[in-house]
Amino acid sequence: MRTRFTFLALALLLGAAACAADPGGSGSPASPDDSGSGGPSPSSSAAGSAAGTWGNPENTREPSLELHEDGRLTGTDGCNRLMGQWALEEGKVIFKEVAMTMMACPDVDQWLASAVSAVPAADTLLVYDGAGNEIGTLTR
Repeated sequence: MRTRFTFLALALLLGAAACAADPGGSGSPASPDDSGSGGPSPSSSAAGSAAGTWGNPENTREPSLELHEDGRLTGTDGCNRLMGQWALEEGKVIFKEVAMTMMACPDVDQWLASAVSAVPAADTLLVYDGAGNEIGTLTR
């Protein structure tokens, strides 16, 4: 019951935040490099190498991420759903404003919940936590 309440509260907060956002912006203060679209758009050719599906989203018991061309991210840690924004900064993917459901998931390593950044390399996405430690790898 508590898990349902937590999920419901998270959904309501996300909905309220979306409704309060400035219709022309991202709902967050603009930074000097902000184009007004929720952060730097990953539209360069380098971003093309980061954008796409990492992991296998068909297997919902394994982590996967989809880095959309418009800067959105969606995915799963193998149990909980993730959503947020991403930007490519100096060859590194930076995860921003990431929210996730909070279900109890026995026997699931929830390492993706700690992701702060990632580095795309060919068909591998190396994922790092806030301390700069590599915490996992996703492949295309």
